[in-house]
Amino acid sequence: MFLPLIDRTKSRAALRCLFRHTTALNIHKGETLFPKNTFSTAGQIIMICSGLVNSFLQDDEFGKINVWLGQEGSIYICQGQNSSRPENLNLEAIEDAIVFLIDYEDLETCYKLHPELAELFYSHLLPCAMNDVSERNIIFRLPDAGCRITRFRTFYPGMYERLPKELLLSYALCG
Repeated sequence: MFLPLIDRTKSRAALRCLFRHTTALNIHKGETLFPKNTFSTAGQIIMICSGLVNSFLQDDEFGKINVWLGQEGSIYICQGQNSSRPENLNLEAIEDAIVFLIDYEDLETCYKLHPELAELFYSHLLPCAMNDVSERNIIFRLPDAGCRITRFRTFYPGMYERLPKELLLSYALCG
């Protein structure tokens, strides 16, 4: 995921730093990243390398709250522990998935040592995550399911057909 964005010949030390602080995880279809009621995504940047995942919050009062769908190339930046509202998401694989997690503070340490990583974050990771958030906000504010489905299919080509019906319903993407 990072290699096409960083010059490997000039930035070997930066890549080593980045890989040292990145955790790669395989999640098999139907499995969750963390056991029930054990979450540790606060302050993490989640990058989906392959597959399809649904992220959710588990709340004692409301149960499972689906909040984000990620496919190859998707990025989600969780709020940190020091935030007024830290996020602890869990991920469930809709398809077998490979996920990278990197702690934002670790990334910040890396890009202080290697400025090209700051460029990676500010020119690629952050805009990608913000674009996804903006598009989700637009989709879920549209007045009817038909408009939401059309917009969803335009922004996330091919994903709609890969989602089980219960997720389509939970994201209000059924007519």
